[in-house]
Amino acid sequence: MGSTEKLGRQLDVLIVGGGPVGLITAFQLAKFGHSKSIAIIEKHPKSSQDQYGRAITLYPRSSEMLDQLGLADELAQECFACRSTVSYDKDGNEVQGRGWAFMENMKDTQWDFALVLRQKYQEEIFRRRLKELGVSLEAPIELIDVQISETMPEDGHRITAVLKNRNTGVEETVKCKYLVGADGGRSFVRRQLNVPFDGSTSEDKWVRIDGIIETDMPKTRVYGAIESPTHGNVLWAALDHGATRIGFAFTAERQRAYPEFNEAAAVTEAIASVKPFSLKFKQVDWFTVYSVGQRVARRFFTQDCVFLAGDSCHTHSSGAAQGMNTGLHDACNLGWKLSMVLHGLAQPSLLYTYEAERLPNVQKLINYDKDISRLMTMQLPIGWKGDPNIDPNEVLGTVMEEASTFTSGLSIAFETNKINVKGSFVATSDPAPVSPGQRGPDVWLQKPGTMESTRLHVQTPNVARFYIIVFAGEPEHTTPDLKAFSQAIEASKTLSNDALPISWLVIPAKSGPSAFELLGVAPLGRVFYDEKQTAHLRYGVDSKAGGVFVLRPDGWIATAAKLQVSSVVELEDYFKGIFQ
Repeated sequence: MGSTEKLGRQLDVLIVGGGPVGLITAFQLAKFGHSKSIAIIEKHPKSSQDQYGRAITLYPRSSEMLDQLGLADELAQECFACRSTVSYDKDGNEVQGRGWAFMENMKDTQWDFALVLRQKYQEEIFRRRLKELGVSLEAPIELIDVQISETMPEDGHRITAVLKNRNTGVEETVKCKYLVGADGGRSFVRRQLNVPFDGSTSEDKWVRIDGIIETDMPKTRVYGAIESPTHGNVLWAALDHGATRIGFAFTAERQRAYPEFNEAAAVTEAIASVKPFSLKFKQVDWFTVYSVGQRVARRFFTQDCVFLAGDSCHTHSSGAAQGMNTGLHDACNLGWKLSMVLHGLAQPSLLYTYEAERLPNVQKLINYDKDISRLMTMQLPIGWKGDPNIDPNEVLGTVMEEASTFTSGLSIAFETNKINVKGSFVATSDPAPVSPGQRGPDVWLQKPGTMESTRLHVQTPNVARFYIIVFAGEPEHTTPDLKAFSQAIEASKTLSNDALPISWLVIPAKSGPSAFELLGVAPLGRVFYDEKQTAHLRYGVDSKAGGVFVLRPDGWIATAAKLQVSSVVELEDYFKGIFQ
């Protein structure tokens, strides 16, 4: 062993990449009790990477997930909360229903806005909160080699990772059980493990520039679009701290005018892109020019021990502002599953649901993005069968509207699998308002005693626990079933096992001075009232019959059963399929 090499640590998880996806993955694992057995590394010194720019927008579902991790309030303190949009045609006239108009109709969530906060500020919050849990980002530390033992058992330290300190040159050999590659589009982890990255990069180039500006555009503190004949569908995004982002297509013809594309060129093109409005930069924070393309890794989980997340397993244009959102969905899907396996609570097979759930949703995004990115450069989608002379801006508005609930994240759903199981519950309407594999809607409830309002998501934070929610309906109709159900639960070795990560909530469709008296039985867990029955209605529960919903730690619905004794066996079977 050379003088510049040292034998290092034994870890449960090594996370490669100190961007939002890596930080949120590490934060979850630290929060869930693994702070002493994980490490997160980043090859760039953060001072050089902490320039402005990069990702800016969190959509409602991303904000909800961060809220359930206890992170969103700090983001909201600094963000620009965007609820308004505008689109201007080439002559500067306002046009309705185009561009980002769907943002004004993101409903069914408390986070009904685009949370705009530049990645620099988000990462500062995430790093600080991670450090409070005892884990610091290690930088500039580069992963230079990964080897996986074929002979060591699945729960052993199968991975040997060689890390290099880019300041001192010192190398460290780390042994770990799992590796998470959150190291971007040029991922070393993905390339080292020979995971194919399918897709293509187009000839199209886009520019993004951030700064403090002056303009005569009538509406500026919005998410906007300017339909430029020379620069495509131009992005105008109000940013945090009074700044603005402008993004536009940079055609080959216009590229030829610049032997070198520098800040002055970016400013010149930005001014041209927003015509007929005037534009002046008082300060430029950041600019970039990049090629547009779409790629997806063939596997998100490989050799039973290596995960890819974020840009390392999917890259796309910034056309629909989905990059960071999609990565956060990856991280929040993976975090609790990996924690339960590390704690020895869940079977390792749980980890296979990560790729099974995330890959189809990423592919759906890529398909949208191919159309959106072409339309933003004034090209109709490949295989377009409509009017060949139609205005691409018009088609773009339609496509963005069609994709709106997927873009907001609120309709992202998973297929049936071992953790999304159709149960015996029958909704009051067909189709059911919500089903296993779909997001559990946030609903307003009242606390006993004070009767102050609270939300379901506030009462079901992501602490790597399942929540069983008993919609108890109107007690005069449901008390006999509730009593029998409660007694069977208490007798259940699985469902009354305090060692399992399960918490209970009971939601009667009435209120009273005493939850015990109202229910006619000792509550299985904390009680919250649904006096107006809006929560029962949103979940499709008949208030005269009740129902039982299981929420996954990440807030998606796991399964749903009738409020009756036989459902206890159903719930036992569900959890036996997950827990050891």
